Amino acid sequence: MAKKTARESILQEKTVKTMKPKVTMDQRFKSLKNISIISVVLVIAIAIVFNLIIDMTLDKPLTFDTSSVKSNTVSSMTADYLKTLEREVEIIGLFDRNDMNMTLREYFLPLLDDYEAKGDGKIVLKYIDPEEDPFILNELDPNNFYNLQKYIYVVKCGDRLVPIDPSSCFEYDADMYSYYGAWLPVTNLVEHTFTGNIVYVSSSRPLNAYYLGGHGLPSHHNMDTILKSMGFSTSELTLSGSNTSIPDDCELLMILQPQNDITLTEKEQIKSYLDNMGKVLIVNDYDTNKNVSYTNLNEVTRYMGATMEQGLLHENDVTYLKNVDDPYSSIAVTEENVAQNAFLPDSYVVEKCRYIKMYLDKSSNLKVTNLVVTSKTASIDFEDSEINSDVTAGMYPVAMLCQNTSLGTQEERPSLLLIGTKSFTSDDYYSLQTLDDNNAQFIRRMLVSICPIEVENVIVPKRTVPSYILQKPLSASSATAWATIIMTVIPLGTLICGIYIYRRRRHL
Repeated sequence: MAKKTARESILQEKTVKTMKPKVTMDQRFKSLKNISIISVVLVIAIAIVFNLIIDMTLDKPLTFDTSSVKSNTVSSMTADYLKTLEREVEIIGLFDRNDMNMTLREYFLPLLDDYEAKGDGKIVLKYIDPEEDPFILNELDPNNFYNLQKYIYVVKCGDRLVPIDPSSCFEYDADMYSYYGAWLPVTNLVEHTFTGNIVYVSSSRPLNAYYLGGHGLPSHHNMDTILKSMGFSTSELTLSGSNTSIPDDCELLMILQPQNDITLTEKEQIKSYLDNMGKVLIVNDYDTNKNVSYTNLNEVTRYMGATMEQGLLHENDVTYLKNVDDPYSSIAVTEENVAQNAFLPDSYVVEKCRYIKMYLDKSSNLKVTNLVVTSKTASIDFEDSEINSDVTAGMYPVAMLCQNTSLGTQEERPSLLLIGTKSFTSDDYYSLQTLDDNNAQFIRRMLVSICPIEVENVIVPKRTVPSYILQKPLSASSATAWATIIMTVIPLGTLICGIYIYRRRRHL
């Protein structure tokens, strides 16, 4: 073995004896870590406490409506009206406020919060789940007039209430439903619906409405409910024997689906009532009474500029039919000119509608307005198959308003509301519908327009439902570029930044 040189021995000895330097961690790193952890915990705790304080004290004042059409804020018209309320009105949601199964909840919860905030204590907003508190339904509706269910709202003032189905607070895209069977909201009527019903239930002036009896008057339980929600007291009136006059306190006379003609006495009394600024509602369909000749009743309608014929509306446009196999059960619409000036729903269910029309020889003082009409291709079926020469395919009225413009002011003048189908007033129809569907809303709106109901005329504008569909979709290349940036470039850039910061700070 070769001997180590002195230099090698010395180097080997030094290598063995050299101690590894002791690395001590900078105390600044430990302090910085503790401060960081404590700071994060403090920030989270402060944020939680701050949010709790804001939520309990300043939640609504510090809520801002950033929706494009201000759908979460009541309009100035509603806000001004709420300031005039003299009676407390309750808005009750029959569900848990945090229940995510409530459809379209984002259109209701913030807006109704704003009603309460601007109601100056007169609007009381509650949410009560009937599954948690089953007695609430009986408390609100002890006689089960409204068949209240979960997931609807109730607007209540005193003993008067109106149920509101949230789905009825929108207008929908007809083409989307026709082609795909999907309900796509396009118009927001939430504020319009709630403000209108607050006006109805808070009205304090009592009104008297009479049904003309003695002619096979059908049951009118649901019509009573609609009228009571508007402040009417209802009763039946028989013009026979010693009682041959219409009471002076009658503000609405209703003749619903008469199974026989009115008498000569009744005819003269009704005409006299109209001359005295009376308001009359006549509903006469073409079903069980198609063979009845209404000589006297037709004299009353002609006295106001309209006539009822022995014909049945036949809808020929399949897009207006409820069932393609039944041309006598259809969907009618608000007449275009009326829709621009009146706040009426867009469409209505029509069943077995009688042919009604303007009387050609009417006085020039009589104004007849078609309110609800068929499609432009409807026709008339006559029982004897003899079609008059003036009857061709076209648009026909389902409901019309007749007024004598020579008497009284706009609000006072004599008025006749003539409807050719029972689906606006009959229990048969409403037994399958809610009392806030379009047909019921039509009755309410028209009675408000012709009867002396002392309520404010609050006109709430419609709002569109914002669409988030791209009008100009991205091209394939643009979509690929954006996908690459979002899924690759941004994450990779974030990772590189993280590695760089880590390497620069790991020895602190």
